[in-house]
Amino acid sequence: MKHLNLFLTLLFLAVVAVSYAAADGPCSDTPPVPIGFDYNNSDCKNVTNFAATPLIDGTVNIHYSNEIATLYGIYGNNESTSGYSEAVQHYNQGITLANQIVPLCTDGSAVGVNGCSANNAKIVFLFIGFSNCDVEICGGHVDAWDALRNGRGESQLLGQACATKCPNVGNPDGTHPWNRAFRGNTWDGYEQMSLLRQVYPLTGPSLVGASVVVFDGALGMQGLDAWDPTSIGYYANNDCPYDRVTSNDPECNYYRVADDLRTNGFTEAQVQAVFFKAADGFPTCDLERVHCLANENSDAYQAEVYLGDILRYLKCCKNVPPGSEIVEAPRYLNLKQVFVTSRIYGGYANNSIGGANACLNPEPFAYELGFGVQRLITAQIRQAAAITTPTDQYSGQMDYTVAPWVDWGPYLWASADTPRNDGLFWCGGQSANSQCNGTYDVIQGNLSDSTEFGDFTHPNGNGVAKVAGRLVNFINQQTGSPWIRPWIGR
Repeated sequence: MKHLNLFLTLLFLAVVAVSYAAADGPCSDTPPVPIGFDYNNSDCKNVTNFAATPLIDGTVNIHYSNEIATLYGIYGNNESTSGYSEAVQHYNQGITLANQIVPLCTDGSAVGVNGCSANNAKIVFLFIGFSNCDVEICGGHVDAWDALRNGRGESQLLGQACATKCPNVGNPDGTHPWNRAFRGNTWDGYEQMSLLRQVYPLTGPSLVGASVVVFDGALGMQGLDAWDPTSIGYYANNDCPYDRVTSNDPECNYYRVADDLRTNGFTEAQVQAVFFKAADGFPTCDLERVHCLANENSDAYQAEVYLGDILRYLKCCKNVPPGSEIVEAPRYLNLKQVFVTSRIYGGYANNSIGGANACLNPEPFAYELGFGVQRLITAQIRQAAAITTPTDQYSGQMDYTVAPWVDWGPYLWASADTPRNDGLFWCGGQSANSQCNGTYDVIQGNLSDSTEFGDFTHPNGNGVAKVAGRLVNFINQQTGSPWIRPWIGR
């Protein structure tokens, strides 16, 4: 009955999503404008061209708003060669933990313990976050603008997938674990090369070992605050749409993911690595503090606050109601590693469609989110080595006793018109980059009809393939991350 209720809830949300897409925008994963949001005074109205040094290309000599433009701040872009012993120790800790990740049965037992057999033991690599993460990992089964265009007898806009619920590996109906974009029962003809589409191809071997499960728990409209289970989190102050009762539930998303895991035959006890990607919706305060209120945190610093809360929760523990006899316990009791990354270029959202929706997650905020991730990781590097500094005021306590080991996943930000050193760039409606050749990497809508502009924020099929390609490289069994290679092929 529990799963039936969850199914009915999600079905209702899907119907609402299609209605919203037809009326207000390309995808249901585009949230409504927050009450009190002032577009005219927001930073995004005034930033139409944005370029910066990608953190992955930076050096310790390049500064931006008193932040060092590198992946690890003063430690540069590679901890193992940074020359700082605390950074090297953190790098090696990730490898040590990687070697501890082994297949587990649903009760958390290793093979040979409590009757756990190799056939049933799994390593769940859980991906969580917001709409961009969802569509990049799984693709989408709803096309942007389909409800509107179909009603007018117009053709589909190929590869414009919205973030929708992912079937995932082990889904009861036995179909593929990734989404395709459809109108009704008709596939749009564009193969979305999402991460799951590439990891679990229609024919041929999987890109991961037989015991490894890449699982998508991300969902549209679930920004950083929606994953923060503390009193400042979104669902601590708003109704949780995924539970069985009408109530505020700060752990809302985590219960949803737990239900999804169980539906597909897995448990939280098998989750040993987490990939997290999300951002603030409708940011208002940049690091230069051009449009900030007097006492307002810059969004990059507020992101660091959310990330710190989330990481500590992932380590321990589920919220225990006051007076409850429930014993405090970790949600993911076997979690060893967490990978965090910031989002893709957001400059095409700046003033590209007019109105407040252009402020969903534009520049400079998309770029500056990288500093929030950087500061979170370097806070853990310092604290694990017993080095204290006032700059940890936003992340809070992050040493290994209270937070899981955390480091970068693939860094995805690049300027539009200037490819970064490894060649990554993003194409959109305003790009002057000749390499784009009129193609787009973000949902663009119908450029000949002003009523059908996409949000220029979420990736389309091309953008999904670019992100998924970076993730495939990250998890490659031979050449991928040294923190992934020891277990990804098990």
